[in-house]
Amino acid sequence: MFCLLRIVAAAWVLGLAFAGSALAAPARVLGTIAPVAGNAVTVKSADGKSEEVDIDDHTRISVRTPAAHTILDNNAYVGVTATPQPDGTLLASEVHVFSAAQRGVGEGHHPMNGPPGTTMTNATVKSVSTRKPSSMTNATVSAASKGNGSRRLTLTYPAGTQTIIVPDDVPVVTTANADRTALVSGAHVIVNGEQGADGHVMAARISVGAHGSVPPI
Repeated sequence: MFCLLRIVAAAWVLGLAFAGSALAAPARVLGTIAPVAGNAVTVKSADGKSEEVDIDDHTRISVRTPAAHTILDNNAYVGVTATPQPDGTLLASEVHVFSAAQRGVGEGHHPMNGPPGTTMTNATVKSVSTRKPSSMTNATVSAASKGNGSRRLTLTYPAGTQTIIVPDDVPVVTTANADRTALVSGAHVIVNGEQGADGHVMAARISVGAHGSVPPI
């Protein structure tokens, strides 16, 4: 009987654990910071909806600053969101250039949420070549930038190499670690975390656009 009670008690505790985990769902919030009060941040989206975001000592905060494409030079450590093209290259939709202190963060080539085939490649720039704007139209990736110029990057990481096309109209930002002082009213942010039973989002990561800029998604 005693053993049976222990089994029932263990099952009840396990059930509570599963119930608690079921209440937490992945959440992503994009918008502008309104009031900040202690560990509570209100984020207002473009449609006027407000989301309550909670932060703690484990929340990672970074600042993204717009940069010129010329920053994409040899040996830069970058993170590129991209989609595969028929010729085997990847077409970038955004590029993050990491600081020296962040070199090696998330290194590798990984699938990520987004349109089918979307990837994230964190790697070192091995070589760069540029392509000037052209009025030619064809079915290859060279036309993917809709006539704009582009850069062709060869990225290397321990497990391999990727070739990535970065059109001139794709946003490039520098990324640097930050602290809570970056969370000010009016700043544009992207929040990734989990939504709890109280409707608040517990932030795991917050990206802040520097100087009023909007960080790329």
